[in-house]
Amino acid sequence: MAACVIGCSKSSSQPPHQASAPSNTKDLGAVEFTEQTPTQFSFGDGKSCIITARQISDGIGLKLVLLSTNTDGTVARSQGQIETRPGQQCAISLGDTMVGLTPTLKTP
Repeated sequence: MAACVIGCSKSSSQPPHQASAPSNTKDLGAVEFTEQTPTQFSFGDGKSCIITARQISDGIGLKLVLLSTNTDGTVARSQGQIETRPGQQCAISLGDTMVGLTPTLKTP
């Protein structure tokens, strides 16, 4: 999966990955969010991702937080942001995990 599909912008607290995508890719598929309501996704292996969506002038802004429990029981946190259009697939690298999704917002 490419770092991000055209029309999707991102920022991340992690340095960008080099030539290849992480081996641990999680594709969430189509996801409908309620604005400003955090949604948690469990990836297994001690990893979960919390995503909060908000309406922005030209689409959807997503804030992602990846939580990874290490072998010693400590929790590592990676975070990033994506701006995209509803129904457009995008992806972001958080730590050693690539998260892909096609977001929409629930209409009131």
